[in-house]
Amino acid sequence: MDRRLLLAVGFLIMAFNSIYQYSWNALGPLISEGMGAGFQEVQAAFTLFVAVSTASQLMGGAVADARGPRGISIAAALMSAAGFLGTSASRGMAEFYASWAVGSAGEGILYGVASNVALKWFPDRRGLAVGLVSVGFGVGGAVANPFILAAGGFRAPSMAIGLVELAVLPAAASTLSYPRGLRGVRTGEAVRDARWWMIYASYALAAVPLLAFSSSLSRIAAGLGVGGAGLAAAISAFPVASGIGRPLLGSVADRLGTLRTLALSAAAMAVGSAIVPAGLVLEGALMVGIFGGALVPLYFSAVGEIYGEAYSTSNTAALYTGKAVAGVLGGSAFAALLQVGLGASAAFLVASEAAAIALLAAAARLGGGIGPGGPRSPHRASRP
Repeated sequence: MDRRLLLAVGFLIMAFNSIYQYSWNALGPLISEGMGAGFQEVQAAFTLFVAVSTASQLMGGAVADARGPRGISIAAALMSAAGFLGTSASRGMAEFYASWAVGSAGEGILYGVASNVALKWFPDRRGLAVGLVSVGFGVGGAVANPFILAAGGFRAPSMAIGLVELAVLPAAASTLSYPRGLRGVRTGEAVRDARWWMIYASYALAAVPLLAFSSSLSRIAAGLGVGGAGLAAAISAFPVASGIGRPLLGSVADRLGTLRTLALSAAAMAVGSAIVPAGLVLEGALMVGIFGGALVPLYFSAVGEIYGEAYSTSNTAALYTGKAVAGVLGGSAFAALLQVGLGASAAFLVASEAAAIALLAAAARLGGGIGPGGPRSPHRASRP
């Protein structure tokens, strides 16, 4: 398959993946109402999604790099669909948690493979390529959210999403492939490099506002008296902004440098987080969406740039475990701070971005080539 068509397939897969994260602000309150569960009880499912999707990406990345992406991606597609179908049929929170965990595992594997299809096939423009695939991660939620909100309950939209995924995702996954002849550093060697842990920690901190807005934007808006059309605009614009930022900032990174672009993004997210307590919910959501949505493709690009493409699915999966840390901080911890006040929770987000910028600056000062003694990756990859 032409590598440009592979980008299109990756985009489609990402669009379905995004519903697990970027439709949570629409789906979560409906689950709370339909299950008769409290905010914190339902919010635990978002933290579960982050933890399971990151852990599954480690296993899926190792399999995809060793055996190719096709088989593991088809299995993950079925798991993703099962997550929504099981959610629709859940009679209690235990069944919902179990279904959501299965779907989250599938989402994590598909996310890693789709991102690395772009990273491996486009080493010459990896920032833009990964960004283009990742646009789907914003677009999918934006398309699904109005239908979820209009449904008035969680069961019907969950069933519809699950059935569409069952029809589309396995077929799309069956077309995926990786190029041959790539070089790079194995994960075990990469994690012995000091830069790895600076980049890892900066990612875990930089992603906190994005996950806080993904999990609690409805709650933030409610605390400021924003509802109805204002709330719908914010939660619909948020994933769209996330999608727009990915190729835009990916292209900037190809020219300016990935670590510099990441520092710029973190600074912009700090500003977006700081203006929300002033009532600028939509404006803050747009800033956090544009710059926060680009974080994962940019960090993945940095890993490919420094450590090569041969083991990039495993390497980016290891980096992605930082999202579990960010999920706890931006999910449960942020939700607890919201109980204290919006000012305290916003200050927490700004502090996270300041720490991320400091770590990126330290990683940039170390410089160097790919990994600790690793080979440089080729400019072209052979087609299957």
